Amino acid sequence: MSDTPATPQPPAEAGPPRAPRFLLIWGVLLPLLALGAELGLHLLGDLFMDPIPTPIHALLIALVPLANGLLYRALGQEQLHHLQALNWLNGMALGVASYYALVFLPLTPFGLLAILAFGIGFLVLSPVLSLIAAIRGRRLLKQRLAREERSLPLPVGGVLLALIALTLVDLSPGLTRVGLQMTMAQSPATRQAGVDLLRRVGHEDTMLSQAYGYFTPFSGPLGLLASWFPGTEQVSQNQAQDIYYRVTGKTALEQMPPLHGPYNRYRDRSMEFQLRGGSTVGRAIPEVNLVGSRLEGSLDAQASTAYLEWTQVYRNDGSTTHEARSKILLPPGAVVSRLTLWINGEEQEAAFGTRSATRGAYEKVVQARRDPVLVTTAGRDRIMVQLFPIPAHGGEMKVRIGITVPLVTDSLRQARLQLPAFRERNFGMAGDFRHAVWLEANGPLTGTPLLRTEPAPSRTYALRGEIPDAELGRGPLVGLERDPSMSTVWGPLGAEQKGILLQHYQESPVRAPRRLALVVDGSRFLAPHAQALSQALAALPATVELGLFIASDDNPPPGGRRTPQEAAQALASQHFTGGQDNSAALLAAWNWAAAAPEGEAATLLWVHGPQAQLLGSMEPLLQGLQQRRNRVQLLTLEAEPGPNRVLEALEPLAALRVLPVTGALRQDLERQLAAWQPGAKEIRILRQPQAPGARPQGPRTSDHPARLWAAGEIERLLDQPKPDQKAATALALSYRLVTPVSGAVVLEKAEDYDEADLDRPDNARVPTIPEPEEWALMLAVLALLLWQFRRRRQAGSRSAPTALPA
Repeated sequence: MSDTPATPQPPAEAGPPRAPRFLLIWGVLLPLLALGAELGLHLLGDLFMDPIPTPIHALLIALVPLANGLLYRALGQEQLHHLQALNWLNGMALGVASYYALVFLPLTPFGLLAILAFGIGFLVLSPVLSLIAAIRGRRLLKQRLAREERSLPLPVGGVLLALIALTLVDLSPGLTRVGLQMTMAQSPATRQAGVDLLRRVGHEDTMLSQAYGYFTPFSGPLGLLASWFPGTEQVSQNQAQDIYYRVTGKTALEQMPPLHGPYNRYRDRSMEFQLRGGSTVGRAIPEVNLVGSRLEGSLDAQASTAYLEWTQVYRNDGSTTHEARSKILLPPGAVVSRLTLWINGEEQEAAFGTRSATRGAYEKVVQARRDPVLVTTAGRDRIMVQLFPIPAHGGEMKVRIGITVPLVTDSLRQARLQLPAFRERNFGMAGDFRHAVWLEANGPLTGTPLLRTEPAPSRTYALRGEIPDAELGRGPLVGLERDPSMSTVWGPLGAEQKGILLQHYQESPVRAPRRLALVVDGSRFLAPHAQALSQALAALPATVELGLFIASDDNPPPGGRRTPQEAAQALASQHFTGGQDNSAALLAAWNWAAAAPEGEAATLLWVHGPQAQLLGSMEPLLQGLQQRRNRVQLLTLEAEPGPNRVLEALEPLAALRVLPVTGALRQDLERQLAAWQPGAKEIRILRQPQAPGARPQGPRTSDHPARLWAAGEIERLLDQPKPDQKAATALALSYRLVTPVSGAVVLEKAEDYDEADLDRPDNARVPTIPEPEEWALMLAVLALLLWQFRRRRQAGSRSAPTALPA
């Protein structure tokens, strides 16, 4: 039996090619779903970082599903068309997907876990999955072309085009990442080059994100390369805050966070909670506003003192309670002597205690969410005010701060008053917000045009008006005329002290400095004042040797002896930029001034803007000033208002004096320089306690001079080689003053004071603004004393023996 050959079967009819489903699912549908979900719901932007910050980013991302979709369609066709265009699109998809896969690489493990819990994990993994799909699809296309004996060029052009597009769209954030990494280099020149780069092209949101500790937003391929910058370490949150200040001159944590969404709002509330009760003001809370401000005061021409009461009303329109925090610039030499909080519509006075006891009591009650307010010092002539909790949903809190002020006495005929003003705050104000001001005195008043003369009771004077917040504490000073023959006044010594306090006016020649070290802040805030500084130097007496030191990026800062003309030229050519570290320039200036011949006076005058960040150490300067007391007097003049961490660090120094400001820097500086002209005289006010039974001299005044004497005595006790903290604290509590060793706090319940070991408030010792009738009574008493003095003098002259003729 022979084998029959098998009949050959006809070949099966070949169908159309089948495109892989994975390319459709992971390369097209998933990236489209991720793009749509992020554009509509902002899931990743709210939780981590915004992957689509601009419409151009959305178009670049859309290229990935588009290119994969066209590749899927091509693989399912019998004939391949437009291979060159398909290759370019595939290359661009590979470039975009690769970049986003690298950016999301730190989140990939969380994405894998989030797949099990939430579908959002697929959004995080979308770049990686679409990249894998594009690579596998390209491999299938290459295999098919190989069977057709055709080749597929490398997609270098498409990948480069995608990377170039991503680089251009993120050029500023990318260069910012490069600059940030350069600031961490070991070489000082590279670090400074990084700061210069950020000042020119820095992207503020990128720097803020780093300073807030957020995930850094997309910054293109340059940003990724910057992460591997040679010889650098990663920028920490604190370092980023210092860099942000050096670049912009502003404090990062006082700015609004760069990202917004539910999670970021939660983080904002978390940060606000961390700042609550602390000594940092922080950024403004949009829901909290100052809605009422009333500043009232009484001025005493004969004693050259004033007592001001600043009443403030805060409202919280948010859904949670908040704390209001602010730092206030006081008039030169002023001291807080009263604090009042309205609780349930009733006034509650403050208890005065040690700084640690009052802050500890405040923080404890804040945790219990009850009504406290705290006032402490925050640098020379500055205080910090904190009150909590401001009730939610339109709730209000009302506080009053009493301030005892020594008037600036230029001559025996004229005294001047500078009003207090905010320098930092975490609450808002309406754009047209104004402070209502009422000042009353026993002498003629003059001042800013915003304050008009008001009718007042007989023999008293008053000014009234409304002052915008920007001009409060910087406008023309209020002037008060006084009787030049009134050289001595007296008042009660106050507190537990027995006896009286005599206050003398002494006119004496000015002791001009032999050397003047002028330190000028090189920050951007001083740029508008460079010409005024140059012009004011013409008022410097020829007898004073001038040294100019400009705080700049140079280390060590250049400086040394200059003529006024040379100093003016240096200021005119100076490039004021960013935020500068003034500590090194202050130390160099102090060393130069302290080298003056022994026995000759030396002065350091620091003209500055805001110092929102303390970049350098103040310890070397503090050491020199404390070890060589009275060697150099330190004067400061504020050219631009704002926070000042340097003055806070210099608070313990008795040699430090803050000059009054009028808002016109040239006039303020010229006034100080002209005061050192040969033959110039100055008015010194001497306050001397007298033993019980001492005879009063001159008219009687209030007890405010005694408070100012106590504040000066506390400063003296703290400025000794071995500070007498115990005696200074006892004196501060005796006179109920806010000083570097004491604070004032209002607590809601009586037992809160006992628990904090604080004496309960004593309403009988609270200073008040005299009513008009009190002024009239005081003037009447003064007139009676003068009449009695004149009568006795006339009687004495009549009873004197008459000489007989020779």
